[in-house]
Amino acid sequence: MRRLIFLLVLLVAASATAQINETEVWVGDLAIKDGMLNVTHLKNVSESHPGYDNQPLFFPNGNTLVFSSQVMEVDDTGMGVQAKLVDLPSGKITPLPDAKGFSPTPTPDGMQLMVLRRGRVFLHDLTGKELRALTDTDTVGYYTPFDDHTWAMFMNDKDRRIVIYDPATKKMDTMATGAMTAPYRVPNQRAVTFVATEGDKRVLRKLDLKKRRVETLATIDFPTGGHHVWTSRGTLLMASGSAIYEWNPAKPTEWTQVFSSFHPDLMSITRIALSPKGDRIALVSVPSDETIIRNTRAESNRWIALHRPDRVACLFKGDGTVTTAMGRHLQGREAIEVSLAEQFKNRPDIVYVRTPEAIELSRSDPSAFERGTWTGRWNTPVGYVDLSGQYAAVWRRDVSSAGARTWMLQSEVFVPLRCEGRACDER
Repeated sequence: MRRLIFLLVLLVAASATAQINETEVWVGDLAIKDGMLNVTHLKNVSESHPGYDNQPLFFPNGNTLVFSSQVMEVDDTGMGVQAKLVDLPSGKITPLPDAKGFSPTPTPDGMQLMVLRRGRVFLHDLTGKELRALTDTDTVGYYTPFDDHTWAMFMNDKDRRIVIYDPATKKMDTMATGAMTAPYRVPNQRAVTFVATEGDKRVLRKLDLKKRRVETLATIDFPTGGHHVWTSRGTLLMASGSAIYEWNPAKPTEWTQVFSSFHPDLMSITRIALSPKGDRIALVSVPSDETIIRNTRAESNRWIALHRPDRVACLFKGDGTVTTAMGRHLQGREAIEVSLAEQFKNRPDIVYVRTPEAIELSRSDPSAFERGTWTGRWNTPVGYVDLSGQYAAVWRRDVSSAGARTWMLQSEVFVPLRCEGRACDER
């Protein structure tokens, strides 16, 4: 059995968007059978955490995985995500709160970790403690170190440049523009590949760092974000929807499908990582529509508990509406935010929780219907109020600037059915 050996995987810094993409990290066992990827025992190692979980990489020992996980509002500084370590045999997850940033990357000896924030790469120990800055830059989007004097980097600027950078001298030479992905190291070569746009096409390009020359290797004829990984047998894997395609330099016009997922949460695979021995694979995917809605509802409950009316309102479409339990009709994000802010100010301990019971996706429109139960509790000078009832919500599906599915609230209606507590009559 021929094994795939990890050589390099995508190192991505996310751009700031109004709606953060929902992504999850999965890990499974990997083998090659009849030219196909045989993936078994897949498990969501990010535990369906709402928001952004992405950028997995294996440590050299193959038993530890690192990925970036959202901890607060995400923007392009990277301060809203932190590295998390996963011990794969036990499943134990260890957050590293001090290692904030995108693209958490083990050093070759597995003893330290690199992360990207505010456009610079920093070195951390495995407790998360920052050791020092490795680059003197402010717009790095992706990075691929070769040695102390040679890095290939994607610059997060309007030209989307691929550059050769010398950390010692700070010299930076632009080699290509229009890139879409990180530069990925090619096995046994001093070279990287990346996906770029050429007119209305997406192409696979190669930068030879020794000759300082860029060439186009192939046209990509299927929808993809372009994120890819090289294998020990000199082939390349790239995802599209629920499928993974393999490209062989010996057959540059052919892309062969070698894997297809039937799991509902693995219908939009965006990134791939391989363990050093090639016996494990990590996949990043946008969850199913129902999972996204449930996660967004959980996120809404979290922001309410934190008394952040601005974040709750951002989960609605611009013209979204709410009919409150008291019969008020709120139209638009601003009205929803103002109403919540008034409640949080007047009732500092108020907490609402909405629990979905059923979510039904439309078969004809980009919409969904949610129904469930809700509770509200707060204290007054004469006692507590414990209010509960049922609610209905309409969701609308959008597509983010990165091409991923997102769901936003169009309307909510809350019906009170029960009230307990001394202050019920005064509410």
